Amino acid sequence: MLIQKEQLLNNVLLKGIQDMVYIMEVTDDRRFIYHFINQAVEKFAGLKEDIIGKTFHQVLNQQKADFLYQKYQEVLDTKSVVVYEDLFPSPIGEVRYGENVLTPLFDENNTCTHIVAVVKDITERRLAEKTAKKATELLVEGKQRYQSLFDYNLDGVIATDENGIIVNVNRSLEFITGYAQENLKGMHYTDLILSEDVRTAQTYFEIAINGILEEFNIRMCSKSGKQIDMILKLTPIIINDKTVGIYAICKDMSEQISMQNKYTESENKFEIIAEYSGDLITMLDREGNITYVSPSYQDVLQFDQEDYIGKEFYYNVHPDDIAHLLASFEQSKASGKPWEAQFRQKHKKLGWIWSELKGSPVYDEHNQFKQMVVLSRDISLRKSYEEKLKYFAYHDPLTGLPNRRYFTMQLKQALDSYENTGEMFAVIIMDLDRFKEINDTFGHDIGDKAIAEFAYRVGKKIRRHDTLARLGGDEFVLLVQSLEKKADAIHIAEDIIDVVKAPWKIDDAQFVTTASIGISLLAVDKENTYETLFKNADQALYEAKNAGGNQYAIKM
Repeated sequence: MLIQKEQLLNNVLLKGIQDMVYIMEVTDDRRFIYHFINQAVEKFAGLKEDIIGKTFHQVLNQQKADFLYQKYQEVLDTKSVVVYEDLFPSPIGEVRYGENVLTPLFDENNTCTHIVAVVKDITERRLAEKTAKKATELLVEGKQRYQSLFDYNLDGVIATDENGIIVNVNRSLEFITGYAQENLKGMHYTDLILSEDVRTAQTYFEIAINGILEEFNIRMCSKSGKQIDMILKLTPIIINDKTVGIYAICKDMSEQISMQNKYTESENKFEIIAEYSGDLITMLDREGNITYVSPSYQDVLQFDQEDYIGKEFYYNVHPDDIAHLLASFEQSKASGKPWEAQFRQKHKKLGWIWSELKGSPVYDEHNQFKQMVVLSRDISLRKSYEEKLKYFAYHDPLTGLPNRRYFTMQLKQALDSYENTGEMFAVIIMDLDRFKEINDTFGHDIGDKAIAEFAYRVGKKIRRHDTLARLGGDEFVLLVQSLEKKADAIHIAEDIIDVVKAPWKIDDAQFVTTASIGISLLAVDKENTYETLFKNADQALYEAKNAGGNQYAIKM
């Protein structure tokens, strides 16, 4: 019966608990040896029973092993439960969050003989917390944006109740009318409108209350008696599907109307606006030929306006961008919808610069396409910033090499190419032997520089079309493509070993170190996946280090 209970207990630990369970034996010299793992460990962490009897440093990378060793030492020192969170890699390369509970077990002499670790995968909870936090931040940000939009809108904004009584106004409305906010609250909005226009304002107010957005011209009277020409846009305020008031956005058009009157004798008011625009303004005829360009062409592109007149609209556009601009232009003509595009155009001194355009088709009274008005601007700085963000997302900041994310993409492409063309390749994982000693002896600054030097030395020994990436710490991975034979990968590994063991001098530190290398080759008779190639290379690296380092091992 006792044996059956032990078997039942063991079965429960092995299969019945969904969390990962590790039982670590504590040796007399305060080391920790894997004594038992349940099936969840293999499923979620990718570790198998062959780790039984081994220490952290024999199974895990240096950084992870050091971290766990400190946590377990804390259990021994405090003789109490230790709880912490950390990250662990899944068998498919994902990084997961784990909540670890370390519980000491004592013998009759109160000596800790084993430590039980129960690791709960809390990835979904952490992601949910992050999502909730982000949602809260977005909500707060949304409220702040709304308040900023109301308070700092350059146009005047009036908020009324459903009867037209003013409940709030922004600063711009105070500036336009000359009335203080406290004087306006409680007034009827029509008290601000010239008597001749009150009926018009009331009509549009009723339309807006019924949910229809309207825009119309109106005249207001300022506190000083001055007439203000306005464009009013009325928008219903809807809360819980009920209209409770109106937002009236008041755009002061007095200056614009004054300008319009000033230039009523001009046959082309558009040119007046274009004269003072910093954007590039272009007008195209039915065939897409340029009929007008604004003076800003001279300032922005350093070309004369006359250089463009009569030319096709893609004149001075980069050849690679012409096709998609032509397609967008024709689609806008056919659909009547505005179009947007990014493209490169020639600057007289700087060469090709990135620009962004917005085009609006214009139709005549017979609904026939007449012309296209195109506004474009220089976005070189924005494109440069986007490229930098993209670079940082796929590169390691210490070495400048691609990171794990970029390498994963390259490896998956190599697998696809192998499936389609049979092109062979190899995955090589490498790290420095006794890197912890370098950090402990010379400090982390020298350690970081050693990692960068390692990347430089290895980079000199690989081919241009191969991909070297940093996985983390002192661990690097190399994708050797267009591999003709196994010996080619071995030759590269031997070159790397030779270049690493040459004497090192970094600042005032001088030392000698070596590298261990694990090579994973494609298996002709088995399925090759991202996970198996990485796992085989990692196991081969472990074998090379276990054999003393300064050598390579191969798995396939």
